Amino acid sequence: MVRVDEMVTVSVNPKGEPIGFGWRGGAYLVLSKPVRWFARREWWVEAARVQRGIGSGVLEVEMWRLVASCNEEKQQFELVHSFVGDKNIWRLNRVFN
Repeated sequence: MVRVDEMVTVSVNPKGEPIGFGWRGGAYLVLSKPVRWFARREWWVEAARVQRGIGSGVLEVEMWRLVASCNEEKQQFELVHSFVGDKNIWRLNRVFN
């Protein structure tokens, strides 16, 4: 497993599930149904303090584990989906070998 933490562009289906993403000049196609869960954001890395009363939107992020392929090589990836204002932010968090 390699920690990456890089921004990626993600295409989603009508349900909001990732179906493909672009990373380092490659176009990755999701090969199986991705698994979704929620995890705590590493707010202590991103900001010195979380404002009181803001709620789970600041502390929780949507996580996706999926198998994808670029040039026929299958790999497992972990994506993080969050919102900053009205903007969708996708980050590639980990790549599993």
